[in-house]
Amino acid sequence: MKQANTEDETPAGPPWRVGESVPWSVAWTGEQAFRLQPSQTFPGMVEVGQRSRPGEGEPMFAAIHVERHRAAMAGHLCHVCGRPTTANDRWVFLHASGGMVTLQDGSELYGANVPALHRACAERARAQCPHLGRLDDEPISTGGDAGRLIPRTDVVPGMEDLARGLPPGVEAVFSCYRLYGEAFTRRLVRACEAWEKRVRAARRRGHDGA
Repeated sequence: MKQANTEDETPAGPPWRVGESVPWSVAWTGEQAFRLQPSQTFPGMVEVGQRSRPGEGEPMFAAIHVERHRAAMAGHLCHVCGRPTTANDRWVFLHASGGMVTLQDGSELYGANVPALHRACAERARAQCPHLGRLDDEPISTGGDAGRLIPRTDVVPGMEDLARGLPPGVEAVFSCYRLYGEAFTRRLVRACEAWEKRVRAARRRGHDGA
């Protein structure tokens, strides 16, 4: 599953404000120091830790702070504002929040590797993020499906040296995602199909009017 992010380009209009013009989960240039530590999210495992100095330096919209990301995924904290979401106000973007995960039996479920957002925060992100604007990506409610938290031990690009320092046979948690159930996956697939029809129709109109 590809690592997705909802804010991969710099919006106009600094100064930056965490939780407003910069999502809470996004990493900053002043936070680029990493370490290995016992995992608080997945007891018994080792995880990658990161210096926490939000607001120091410049925001790195294509990079997620590994500890804030895990905290948000585990605690259902909003990707944008960092505050808790509730079961009836928890939204993910159709395309930018994750993708389909193939299970051992060949079936597919939706996995989100970007923390869910409040509806208001999702609309703010959609208005401010050029990537979401170009996709015309839409938020969809998880409908009370909390998903199942899954650790990811595949090495994040740029952390190969850190991974090479692991003791033999030890895997480190670099990231995590939530695997959603069949009912939500079906709703999301239907929403994606409707989105694709709208996009194809818009392209036809644009071609006919050219």
